[in-house]
Formats: sequence, C-alpha cells, structure tokens
Amino acid sequence: MAFAPFNAVLPVIAAFVVFIFGYVALFVSLMIWFFVCLVIAKGIYEGAKKVRSYTKRSTPAKTFISSDVALIPGLDSGLIATGGRS
Repeated sequence: MAFAPFNAVLPVIAAFVVFIFGYVALFVSLMIWFFVCLVIAKGIYEGAKKVRSYTKRSTPAKTFISSDVALIPGLDSGLIATGGRS
C-alpha cells in the first residue's frame, strides 16, 4: 500500500497563521476592554465633579445666617445674631 506524500509545510504555515490571528484578536479585545474601562472611569470622574460642584453651590443656600454676622452661642434661645452689615 502506498501512502500519499505528506507535506509538512502546509500545517506549519496554517498553525502560524492561526497563531498570528489569535494574537491579533487578543490585542483587539484587550484594546476594546481598555477603552470601555476608560469611558466608565471618565464617567465616574465627571459625575463626581458634577456632584461636588452641586454640593458647593447648594451648601450656602442651606445656611440660615450669613457668614458676616457674629454669633453668640450658649443662650436659651439658641444662636443670636449680632452685628452685620448696615
């Protein structure tokens, strides 16, 4: 029985091509994950900046007495404002 001649070059070339395509696919998938994580991190950062600016703007609105008034603590009626601008 005679066997057909086996060419070992074609499987080596095919394995090399599959190897290269595998590394390209891995690189592309890692880059996609990197950019997705970058977008998520940027969203968290920008959201935190908006929350911080909102709290900075809303904090003065929550105070009842302006900061230029001297306060006398320890009286029965709580805090009494003295002085201020005329």
